[in-house]
Amino acid sequence: MAGSPTSLTLMYILWQLTGSAAPEAVKELVGPLGGAVTFPLMANVKQVDSIVWNFNTTLLVTMQPEVPTIIVTQNRNKERVSFLNGSYSLRLSELKKNDSGVYHAKIYSSSLQNPFTQNYVLHVYEHLSRPKVTMGLQSNKNGTCVTNLTCHMEHGGEDVIYTWKALGQAASETHNGSILPISWRRRESDMTFICFARNPISSNSSSPILASKLCEGAAGDPNPSMVLLCLLLVPCLLILFALGLFLWFIRRERQEESIEGKKRMDIREETPNLCPHSGENTEYDTISYTNRTIPMEDPANTVYSTVEIPKKMESPHSLLTMPDTPRQFTYENVI
Repeated sequence: MAGSPTSLTLMYILWQLTGSAAPEAVKELVGPLGGAVTFPLMANVKQVDSIVWNFNTTLLVTMQPEVPTIIVTQNRNKERVSFLNGSYSLRLSELKKNDSGVYHAKIYSSSLQNPFTQNYVLHVYEHLSRPKVTMGLQSNKNGTCVTNLTCHMEHGGEDVIYTWKALGQAASETHNGSILPISWRRRESDMTFICFARNPISSNSSSPILASKLCEGAAGDPNPSMVLLCLLLVPCLLILFALGLFLWFIRRERQEESIEGKKRMDIREETPNLCPHSGENTEYDTISYTNRTIPMEDPANTVYSTVEIPKKMESPHSLLTMPDTPRQFTYENVI
């Protein structure tokens, strides 16, 4: 069972309270993940009848030297458990994280009233990879860069001890802990910061970090390249703004001209053409028939008058004012 040293020690104490054997010295062992570890067992016992190994409260293996016989209780441990030649020391290979825990070895002998017991606490650790460094909030006041650097592990961060080293031209400083406070002025000599991480089986260090790169752009000491870039960028932005404004005005004027032209065309379509064409000659003549009895004509005593058709009107507007009355023809009888 995986766990911290404190939890493993508590497990051992509980086992001692429930067990019948007398307390013995506990041996702390560490092993690399995927590697192997040996549990040393040295006892001045004249005659050994059997040895029983337990992991926490589970039977792991039983050994009878006189036969000799080795019985492994779990199939997954058969290839992992072995004993050194000529000794009772147990070797466990292909370590996993859940192999961390408390181990007990009991030697039974007819010459002993109680079995001899040896206890172990095993911790399985990963080999440390390169630690990561992150920067906290940075403030630049009066040309001074103030920030914090934090060193941490992405994997295998159990029982890791962190140490910082600040290397400069004058001297080097050491800081314990994962967090390193920094206060550096740009006009001062450059410094290099390195984080060292270690656990019981391995150690590693971060990539060097330069203060000049970490605190680029500190106030009071602008970067010349940034100043040049700003000087070139401002005129370009002004030119683009003026060009965009000019194009907007042109587009607006064209839209206004298009709207005015459309309005004029709509007015022409709505105005009716009341004037007739100059080439048209229109004659209006209304003849009404009166319902009166025409006297019998006397061919010898009747004189016919001539009716003259009026001339055509010069102005068409006069038609609108002429009364629409029927014309009557008058006949004069001359005797």
